[in-house]
Amino acid sequence: MKRRTFIERVILGGSSVLVAPSLMGNTATREFPSYEYGKPEKLEDILSKDGQVMLRLEIKAANSLEPIDIDTAVEVTHGRLSRVKHYFFEPGMQISDARIDRVKAKVNRVDAGIMVAWIDNPANDTRVRIKLNGQNFDFRLEELIGNHELEFLQGEAKVNVNYLLDREIAFLTPQQMGLKVPENAEDFRFVIMADTQGGAIGVPGSSDTRIKIHNAFIEESIKITNNLDPQPVFTLVLGDIVDAQGEKEHFAAMHDYLKKLNSPVLYEIGNHESPYRSSFSPGYKMDDFDNYYAAQKAINGMMELLYSFNIGKWHFVVWPDPLRNRFWETHPHYFDWLERDLEKHMDYPVMFLQHIPIHPIGIDPLINYAESVAVKRMVSDILSKHGKVQYVFSGHVHIPIRASFKTAVDYKGMKMINLPAAGYRPRAFGEEEWNGGPSQGVLVADIKGEMASVSFKTVTEEVYPFPDKLPAFDENHYSLWFTHKWELTASKEIRNGNFENELDHWARRFVYQETDNPSNIMEVHKMIRESSATALYVMSRKRGYHTPGQDRLPQNINHMCQAINISGKPGTLKFDYFIDSRNTDMGKFCGAFVWIEGFRGRFHLLNMAYWVGFSEVNIGGNHSYANVVNPQHLHLDETMDTWHSASLNLEKDAGTFGKTISELQLDRLVINIGTWNINDAENVSFGAWFDRFRLDSYDADLQSNVSGEPVLETPLDKKWWRGKYEPNVNIAGEHRYIMATNKQL
Repeated sequence: MKRRTFIERVILGGSSVLVAPSLMGNTATREFPSYEYGKPEKLEDILSKDGQVMLRLEIKAANSLEPIDIDTAVEVTHGRLSRVKHYFFEPGMQISDARIDRVKAKVNRVDAGIMVAWIDNPANDTRVRIKLNGQNFDFRLEELIGNHELEFLQGEAKVNVNYLLDREIAFLTPQQMGLKVPENAEDFRFVIMADTQGGAIGVPGSSDTRIKIHNAFIEESIKITNNLDPQPVFTLVLGDIVDAQGEKEHFAAMHDYLKKLNSPVLYEIGNHESPYRSSFSPGYKMDDFDNYYAAQKAINGMMELLYSFNIGKWHFVVWPDPLRNRFWETHPHYFDWLERDLEKHMDYPVMFLQHIPIHPIGIDPLINYAESVAVKRMVSDILSKHGKVQYVFSGHVHIPIRASFKTAVDYKGMKMINLPAAGYRPRAFGEEEWNGGPSQGVLVADIKGEMASVSFKTVTEEVYPFPDKLPAFDENHYSLWFTHKWELTASKEIRNGNFENELDHWARRFVYQETDNPSNIMEVHKMIRESSATALYVMSRKRGYHTPGQDRLPQNINHMCQAINISGKPGTLKFDYFIDSRNTDMGKFCGAFVWIEGFRGRFHLLNMAYWVGFSEVNIGGNHSYANVVNPQHLHLDETMDTWHSASLNLEKDAGTFGKTISELQLDRLVINIGTWNINDAENVSFGAWFDRFRLDSYDADLQSNVSGEPVLETPLDKKWWRGKYEPNVNIAGEHRYIMATNKQL
C-alpha cells in the first residue's frame, strides 16, 4: 500500500519537478554565487595552516614506458626541511637514510614517484636543491610562486615541482558548520543521502529524462527526512549531489531542493561535481571545483573538500572522491592530513564518509569505475592503523537495498556499507529487490554515547536495520582487491593447474553473486578424463531480472589469475579447453580468454590474450594499463563440445606484435582465465571448461597451435569494442549499448 501511494503521488503530481513550470526550464539565468579558487601570488598564499610550505615532487621518465633508475634527493637552505613522505612508490623502493630525504627507485612515464617535502620557517629566498641522478637543480620559493610549477630534466629522468595548498582542508567545530548540537550531545541522530544526482531541466549535455526521475525521488527523500522524530543534527549528501558535470545550473536547482530540509546540509564531493576531463596541473590547479565550492558556500557557508568534526563522543571525517584522472597523484598531502587527523582523535570512535567504496561490490563498474588498487589500499591502511574507525559509508554504486546488505562487510573492525541512492535509480544486480522497489531513501544513524545503530529508510517508509555484526571480508580469498597482480605470490611453475585442489593458488576477484541463477560462475567440477579428474568451469551471461540501470556493459570481471616467475624466454604454455554449447551463444558478443600479462618488477609491459568467441578489445578495463600497453589478440579453435589442446609459444607470439618477452626483460607473467559477455538486451552467454595448465620447456621452433592447427591473430570482425558498430550512447540516461536492440521495431 505504501508503494502504491507513493507511485500515485508521483503520477498525479505530488512531485513538483514533474509538473511545476518554474522548475521545468533552464535555470541558467537564475542568480547563483560564483567562486574562484585562484592562484597564489605571494609567499603567504602558499603557507599551510601550520605555517609551512608543502612541496610536491613528481619523478618519472620523460618518455619511456620501460623502467629507468632514478636517484633523487631534496635539500633546503634558509629554511628547514622538517619531513618528507613518499607516495605511489610501490614495494621495492629503496630509501637511503633515516631522514627519507633521498630516494632510489625505478619509474617510467606512467608510474611516477611522488615526494612531499614540508619546509619550516620558509621565506622568499628559501632555496631548494633537487638532486636528480647526479645533477643539481636549484630554485628559490619566490621563483616557484611566480611560475606555479617547475620542471627539471636529466637525461630520460624528469622532476616536476609545485606547491601544495590546504585552504580546502579543515577540522571544524559544529558551530562553524552551522550545526545545532543538542544539549545531550552524546545522543543524536544524523542522516546520509547518497547520490541525489538531480538538477535542472534543459541543460545542454544532460539527460532530462533521468534528471526528472531523480528529482522526484529527491523530493520524497527530503520528505521522509523532514518527518523523522527526532530530527537529525545534520543531513550529509554523500557525493554526486548533481547530475552531469557540476554545471552551475544543476547546483542551483539542487540548492532549491535541499534547502527544504529542516536539518543543516553538509556536502561531500563525488564524481559528478566537476568536468569529466578535469585537470589539476600545472601548479596546484583547483578551478574545476569552483562550482562545487560556490554551491557548498551557498548551502552551509563552508569551503572545504576534506574536513572533519566532532559531535558528542564521535569523530567524523568527510573524504573527497572526485574520481578524476591524477587527482590523488596531485593531492598526496590529503593522505598525510588524514593520518594526523585520526591520530589526534584516537579516543573517538570514527565515522568515515566517502563517495567511492573501498570495499568490493562485485560488478563491472566498480572495478573499472573506481579508485586504483594503490588508492584503495592506502586509504584502507590509514583507516585500519590510525584511530578507531567504526563505520565507512559510501555511495556511487546506486546499489539496491538487497545488494547493499549482501555486500556490507567488516574489514579489520570497520563496518563498510555501500548505500542505496536518495535520487538515482538503482543499478540492476540481477535479482528482485526485497520490497519490490523503489530502493531510494536515506540512511538514518542513531548515536547513543559510543554506540551506533544504522538503518536504511526508503521513500515508501520501509525500514531495514543493518546488523551490528557483518561478515568479515577475506582479503586473502579475494586478493585482487587490495593487491596488484605483480605482487601476487609467484613460482617457477603453474601450481594446481589441473584444479585438483579447487582454486588454491589462483587469485580471484569478488564478483557479485545473485542468490538464484548467478550470472557469473567460476567453479571446479569433476570431469573424468584419462588425463584429469577435475576441470574449471567458467561462464558469464547477462544478469537476470532485467531492469533500467542494468549493470554497465561489458561484463568482463569474471576471471582469476596466477603469477609465474620467469627468466629469459618463457616455456611453452599448454592447457586444454572445452566450449560448452549448452551455455554458449557463438557468434554473439561474448567469449572466453586466456590473457597473459607481463611485468618487469611492478611495470606492466605486456598484454596478450587468446580467445574463443568474440574478443573484448579493452580487456581488463581502466586499471589494466590497456590504454598504455595495447592488448594484442590471438584466436583459438572454436569447435564446440570437444576437448582442445593448446600449445602456445608466448615468446614468439609477443614478438609478432613488437618486442619478445625476453627482449622486454620480463620477470613475471600473470595468467588470467575468464569469460565475458556484452550484458545487454539479448540473454547472451559463454561457458567453457579449462584444464591442465602447465609450462613445458621452451621450444624455439614451435608455432602456437591448437591440436596442430596454427593460432593466428584475431581478425577484426571477431573483435568488439564500445562504439564499433553504433555510436556509444546512453538510452534515456542509462549506460546501454544500442547495437543489440531490434531496429525493426
